[in-house]
Amino acid sequence: MNLCIAHGGDITEPSGGTDRITAFAGGLADRGHDVTLVVPEGEGERPDRLDSVRVEAIDTDGFGRGTGVGRALAVAWRAKQVADERDATIQFAHSTLAGFATLVGCEGYVLDMHDLAFARFDHVDSALSPVLERFVSWLERRGVRKASHVVTVSGYMKEFLADEWGVPEGAVTVLPNGFFEERRDTFAGTETIPGRVVFLGTLHPKVDVDALRETAQLPEVEELVVVGDGALREELDAAADELDSLRTTGRLPDAEAFDLVASASVVVNPQEPSALQQASSPVKLFYYAALGVPMVVTSGPDPAEEFASAGGAELVEPGESFADRVAEVLRDDDRRAEMAESAAAAAREMTWDARVGRLETIYWEA
Repeated sequence: MNLCIAHGGDITEPSGGTDRITAFAGGLADRGHDVTLVVPEGEGERPDRLDSVRVEAIDTDGFGRGTGVGRALAVAWRAKQVADERDATIQFAHSTLAGFATLVGCEGYVLDMHDLAFARFDHVDSALSPVLERFVSWLERRGVRKASHVVTVSGYMKEFLADEWGVPEGAVTVLPNGFFEERRDTFAGTETIPGRVVFLGTLHPKVDVDALRETAQLPEVEELVVVGDGALREELDAAADELDSLRTTGRLPDAEAFDLVASASVVVNPQEPSALQQASSPVKLFYYAALGVPMVVTSGPDPAEEFASAGGAELVEPGESFADRVAEVLRDDDRRAEMAESAAAAAREMTWDARVGRLETIYWEA
């Protein structure tokens, strides 16, 4: 197949979203397909998994490209040119990028829909939020409507598209996130540090800072390490200045970040419940499970429910104390051992390689 994957962000910046995009691009290319990846010019080094991918980097200093909208339109336009030149099918990452792409004449593409972007404004305290939410919702609907097939990361998102936007069920496939096997294998056997609790991920507004602060104050917690950066970093840094048991590291290289995760007695993902949170497929949960670390997580996302059903995670429902649940798990050594084994077993087949195989099948069947 001739494929063109377009993404509006920096693929050199590690995150769950960029893992998904580079895993798909590199994985499809390694299976013998001709893959072009159109992205803005990045600031760092591209991952080795893209060695077999033709990367078209858009100059972000060009006229009108200093904003997210300008970059999105430039990426979409170049993707359209690549598709025309190479008779390729376009796969847009993110519904907002697809929405902008329709404004330059794109249609009949595959949309890899990572989240409900309009729902992000539920977490933004601004007078402009209602206006921006309506615009982004209109843009997303347009991007979904012009797609030939939509791939979502969760069943909740598929149901939303059917119930709220009238998308036929057969036009949507659920394809969750995954993990890279080499990261799991590298840190297998890492020594567990008693009383260490770890959070890994982007500090976006749906993270429950109060739950992290309360967890750090538990007598059972020797240290709570928060690995990541984002909008809530300043608030968490301030909390860390007040609490000796709370440590914020910012973004770390994979070797350091996953070593911390693998050494934890418990890993956490406290979230503010919302449509955005429920529709997500947090990549961190797949690594938590693959590394065999007991999880305490807010209920909502599909993988949280799945790992809890398998016995590898404790779900915290709205209104329940997140910190109390962490304390319960930390106090029970036998239970943590059982949870660790169950989590690792549940994650075994959730690799990015398996997800790429499913995406390839979606293309063949389309």
